[in-house]
Amino acid sequence: MGFLKSFKRLGVSSRTLVAVICLGFLFSGGPVRPQEIIPLTVIDAYAPAALWVRVFLDYYIPEVDRRLAETGNFEIDWNKAFGGTIAKTGGVLEALQYGLADIGIITTPFHPDKVPFYNISYVTPLVTADIGLVARTVDELVNRYPELRSGWSDYRQIYLTTAGAINTYQVFMSEPHLSLNDYRGRKISGVGLNLRYLEGLGAAAVSSNLGDFYNNIATGLTDGTIAWAESAVSYKLYEVAPYMMDIRLGAVTSKVISANARTWARLPEEVRGILAGVAIEYRDELAAETDRRAEHSREEFEAQGGEIVPLTLEQRQAWAQSLPNMAREWAEDLERRGLPGRRILTDYMNIMRENNQPIVRHWDREL
Repeated sequence: MGFLKSFKRLGVSSRTLVAVICLGFLFSGGPVRPQEIIPLTVIDAYAPAALWVRVFLDYYIPEVDRRLAETGNFEIDWNKAFGGTIAKTGGVLEALQYGLADIGIITTPFHPDKVPFYNISYVTPLVTADIGLVARTVDELVNRYPELRSGWSDYRQIYLTTAGAINTYQVFMSEPHLSLNDYRGRKISGVGLNLRYLEGLGAAAVSSNLGDFYNNIATGLTDGTIAWAESAVSYKLYEVAPYMMDIRLGAVTSKVISANARTWARLPEEVRGILAGVAIEYRDELAAETDRRAEHSREEFEAQGGEIVPLTLEQRQAWAQSLPNMAREWAEDLERRGLPGRRILTDYMNIMRENNQPIVRHWDREL
């Protein structure tokens, strides 16, 4: 209390001193008023071990918190409900629609009937392995065609961004296969849309899931699988399918970050702006981390005894020509829904060409 006596000796009253201290807090950014705390529940059916969830936890949430702290007006109390605690696999879209959560990571291939546009990278294989470019292009098309964004209102949601964690699908086999004839009669597992990459090869497509790929091959149920380098290392596929056929089927975006529309409408403008802006940065951060891990995983695959088998351009062209034109089917489906599917597909492919991508088949030129 010695400093108070010093001020009194100078003739400064206690009331004046209190006012000075309060002004000091005001101009130094001190806690003049408490922050408004906003509870938000974020969900995904996948656990934090999944790359896109990990980047959401390690980048998106901390960056949102940091930017809100700069103004000090709001703070988010995050309820992190990952790993199926609220929504099981394929259930995130509906959980957001019915208000069981506020923000979620939706896996779009589970919903081809509801949000078919977002599978555009799946139906255009052998075009690019640049996951960052694909994600940016999808967002560019969403901005170019407002009906793609407004369509989320049917499910009471606000679209924030798209994202992907697969820089290119590859085929992993128990024995090396170079020609298309080598695949005839072989049983190859995959998930959902990527099983269509086997059409025209004469192979038997086996629907499975990533966690079962290893045992499928080890027990002879299948001869190989469609996966990507990081998953092959994570699940030790090099032990049972040591040949990575370097077909480079392409990068795919399979995630959308969206928010419940009612929650979004109640959020302050400052908070909405930060959540939306950081979502775009999350998209780019996930793409960069995907590329880093893909390169490391290729090296690790070989270090563990696996072999990366290169395919010539002619072999990749033969594979591409064996496929049905999934892109045309996709575009026609969008047209039936009242969306300009053919124009969207052409725009997508034009952006790929403008960025000098190594396109093996120009899907839009066969409409």
